[in-house]
Amino acid sequence: MKNFSLILTLLIGVLITNVRAQNFGKPYGDYYQIRIYHTTTKSQTDSLSSYLQNTYVRQLHQSGFNKVGVFFPIANDTSADKKIVMWIPLKQLNDVHKIVPDAVFPAYARMENILLTAFEKAPRYKVPTLKGAREEHIFELRSYESPTEERYVSKVKMFNTGGEVSLFNRLNFNAVFYAHVLAGSRMPNLMYMTSFDSQTARNEHWKNFSDDAEWKKLSGAAEYQKNVSKADIILMHPAAYSDIY
Repeated sequence: MKNFSLILTLLIGVLITNVRAQNFGKPYGDYYQIRIYHTTTKSQTDSLSSYLQNTYVRQLHQSGFNKVGVFFPIANDTSADKKIVMWIPLKQLNDVHKIVPDAVFPAYARMENILLTAFEKAPRYKVPTLKGAREEHIFELRSYESPTEERYVSKVKMFNTGGEVSLFNRLNFNAVFYAHVLAGSRMPNLMYMTSFDSQTARNEHWKNFSDDAEWKKLSGAAEYQKNVSKADIILMHPAAYSDIY
């Protein structure tokens, strides 16, 4: 455990330097951790979910993490790679020390661990207030990779000074967060999460977005071209025990 804490301390020092670089010397806000558990069978997924519900999320609550989001991708029904996505907001970067490995975790195929810091124009996360049945709510996690650091700066600028965050706000996308990826398997990379009352509402919101004159002008600007090399979209339902729903 001492070695683990030492490694975390060294990593945090490096990440703080990276945070300042990612935010271009400007003040930054929230930090987040995203864990993506990959499982291969429904029974494995169910076992892991039961453990998260009855043990691990409670442990996180006791450690001061009060808004833990747990989500099941809609694609789990047909995909061989069945995922559980956990989102944990941190009060400060050092809180990552409190999220320690648990030796009694049930089996899973593998786990991704992603550390993020919030955008300048969205420094704090927001808990959405959605209408209708909880099981119908849709959370959309998007990941945008850029081909170079220079093109990544362009995409981040598009969200901040370019006005994309403001556009999402105007069109009521109920965003939970927008953030830089500080550490993860895909970089340079940004991620954000929006939420909707239902799948139908989600589709309507994106149609309004693509038809919006402001978006057409923004996406057509020369300085923002070719700044995304890969986009991943995960549509999810909140777990019954998720604090975010």
